[in-house]
Amino acid sequence: MELKGEYKELRLLFDGSLEELILEELKNSDVIKYAIIPKLKVSWQKGIKHLNTHVWPGEDEVLLVIAEKERCYELVEKFSNLKESLDYNITFDISVRALEYINI
Repeated sequence: MELKGEYKELRLLFDGSLEELILEELKNSDVIKYAIIPKLKVSWQKGIKHLNTHVWPGEDEVLLVIAEKERCYELVEKFSNLKESLDYNITFDISVRALEYINI
């Protein structure tokens, strides 16, 4: 199978309360192939945890998108702008990984 273009994996780790905003950004970007993994329980550092308990409430989620390089970086720009627009400090980490093999 010959692929045209270089593909990347965009990974967005975010507070579960932002899911609707994330989905809206995807919809506006015409991204139709993605995965959201909900209900992650994470510990970032001492004092910053989301374990969905009364002491550490909340859960995080992961968004995975595989897209051509240019589209991927367009999404990075959109999500970076969204992160900067938030009025509070919240889980929102963006990473991009190169893919050696993809079967789409």
